[in-house]
Amino acid sequence: MNRLVRFSYRHLMTTGLILAVEILFYRQYAHLGAEFHFWLHGLFGAALGVSAVTTWRLMTNKTVPVTAWEAGFVGHVYSAVPDILFIAVGILHMYWMDVFALHISVHFIPAPIPTMLGLFILSLLAYGWASDGRRKLAIACLGLAGVVLCVSLLFRHPIPTSLRHLQRHDHSYVWLCPMWDLYRS
Repeated sequence: MNRLVRFSYRHLMTTGLILAVEILFYRQYAHLGAEFHFWLHGLFGAALGVSAVTTWRLMTNKTVPVTAWEAGFVGHVYSAVPDILFIAVGILHMYWMDVFALHISVHFIPAPIPTMLGLFILSLLAYGWASDGRRKLAIACLGLAGVVLCVSLLFRHPIPTSLRHLQRHDHSYVWLCPMWDLYRS
């Protein structure tokens, strides 16, 4: 019984902390009118975190000491590092920031939010099947997620390379960049 109490206490504390941080993230993104970024990087980062835990489980046949919930949160934070840098100290986005879960490139894939939602769902399915011992289904889900990501990156729009290119970009880009008015002036 004591083990169950420790298990429950740990998960309740972790869940509370994750929810508090996610709410703070969302409020900050919403304050900047950038909810799109919250969902884009949140879904993709969570998919990466859950996929990493699933891959570890499939490769080692061992359970991982973190839950999918915790791994998804860590993935979200990792994916949002460039946004955190921008919000906290004003560092503008640069191409090298793609090392943080393709932070720049994912903005330009076709249907970015539905694509990231699909990847997240596939990663959750893979995690569930890996946890249930269905290795082939888990591997197939992870493989399909990889194919979807690669195909979407192949068909992404070109990344603007100059201020002029950014200004000529379709106005739907406003969903991608809350600082649109600064670029236009």
